[in-house]
This record gives sequence, structure tokens and C-alpha cells, in this order.
Amino acid sequence: MKTGFKGKAAALVLVLALSLTGCTFGESGKYKFYVESLIAANYLGISDEYIKATGADETEAEALYLQNMTRLADNLNTYYDFNISSDHELAPKMVELAKKIYSKAKYEVSPSHKDSGIYYVNIKIFPINILNQTAPDVDAYINDFNARAQSGEFVEYTQDEYESEFASGIIDILFEACDHMEYKEPINLTLRILSNENSFYISDSDFRAIDTAILATTEDAFSDAPGSETDSPYSGQYPDEEFPPEDEYEEEYYEEEY
Repeated sequence: MKTGFKGKAAALVLVLALSLTGCTFGESGKYKFYVESLIAANYLGISDEYIKATGADETEAEALYLQNMTRLADNLNTYYDFNISSDHELAPKMVELAKKIYSKAKYEVSPSHKDSGIYYVNIKIFPINILNQTAPDVDAYINDFNARAQSGEFVEYTQDEYESEFASGIIDILFEACDHMEYKEPINLTLRILSNENSFYISDSDFRAIDTAILATTEDAFSDAPGSETDSPYSGQYPDEEFPPEDEYEEEYYEEEY
């Protein structure tokens, strides 16, 4: 299996309706709601009620959510060395798997606090640990699959049929694991709220820190938690030679309006 994920992190930062950014929430509450909105939009999908509350463009919001799901599906294909792009059943099933994995995102957002005139929001993220959680079952499946292949079970299969047969077993393991998801130790992040005269938002790097923490993407990827005194927010996600250049992150933002 591959040791790291590559890919572009799409980000959607929603615009709150003016009525929601005033006295209804207060300064502390609106920044907390903003961060919760960001995570919900990118990893959980957006309900009709949520779109109405934020004033987001529904089509664009759904497209960015699907982009994130497709990114995870592609990363899983690379991680497990799948070759199923031409499989009209398994390729979309991988996107559904990504949705199910991200639907298990576990996090706690605290009300914002102010320090030297700047607002910050603390968030505790429990990294989804499905890759480590399923590793023993996946390894056992691969060993068994190889033994079946050596015995000649797949000799009549086409290459596409062989690839699909291999992938389907691992996909089933991952789907089953989603129903009893395990998590690594929590990662604490502090997000800085940036603002100008009539809007506020978080930085690209803060969003990438969230994206990195949501899912543990390599075995023992978070043995030293990002955000610790000795670790960068990207420790364990990308081998040094595979870390994507800054211009691969083309996040698209909607700034919050006051």
C-alpha cells in the first residue's frame, strides 16, 4: 500500500446571513458557528435548512462537497493500489465510501476567545482511524487473495475483473468498519479569525490543519499529534518528497459578512 495521500484540498467557507452574525449569537457565538459551518460544508454535506441559514449557493456548495469526497476516494484508490476507474459500479461506490467515512467526523468546537484584539477558536478533532483500524483485516484479506490467485482461481478473469475482485473485498472491509469507527487521540487546534472591514474568515493553512486532522492518513500518522511543540500540522500525512506544493491547494472561500 502507499504511505501517504496526495491531493488538492477544496475548502468552502460559507457566508452567514446578516441576522445570524449580529446579536443573536454575539461575537463569541458567531465565530464558533462559522467554524462549525466550515466543517459541515466540507465533510458532512449541507442540509436545505443550513443553506437557507447561511445564504450559500446550493449548486456550488454541493459541487465543492463532492470534490472533497472524490478527493478522498481517489486517495483511497492510490493508498490501496486500486485500478477501478473503469468500473462503473465500484468507482462511484468509492465516493459513497468517502461520504460514509467523513460522516463519522468527530470534533468539538469551543466558543471563540479574544486575545490582544484578535479572536481565536479552539477546536478538538478526533482523527478518524479507519486505515489503522482495518489494517489487520486488510492484510489478512490480501494474503488470502494472493493465495487464491496463486492457486489459479482467477486465471479466467480479465485484468479489469481481477482488479475489481481485489478492490471489492477491501471496500467491503472499509464499509463495515464505518459502523464501528475508531479514533486516534484528539488533536487540539487554535484557529485565528482574520477580518477586514466587513468580513471574517480563516487562513488557508488553518483549513489545511483541519483537513489533515480529520482523517489519520497513514499508519500511526498521528503518533505525535500535530499542533504539539515539536510537530508541524502536516506531520505524517505526506512523505517529504510527496508533500504537495502550495499552489496545489486552491481553496475557494466565501468570506463571512458582519
